[in-house]
Amino acid sequence: MRKINLIWSVSLMLIGISTFILVGSNVIGIRLPNILIRILGIIDLIALPFLSYSTIKKISKKGM
Repeated sequence: MRKINLIWSVSLMLIGISTFILVGSNVIGIRLPNILIRILGIIDLIALPFLSYSTIKKISKKGM
């Protein structure tokens, strides 16, 4: 269970930080380089399956 919690928290942090950077730059009006936007998007796409898997595992463990 500890490993699932670690995967869940790291993937959630990665998605949160990259989203915060993207949204924050748009709100402030800072234009980010195209390559940085793509890298942050790829980080989101990589972290999303890990977040989904670990969330499902956490929910199924609580149901037992």
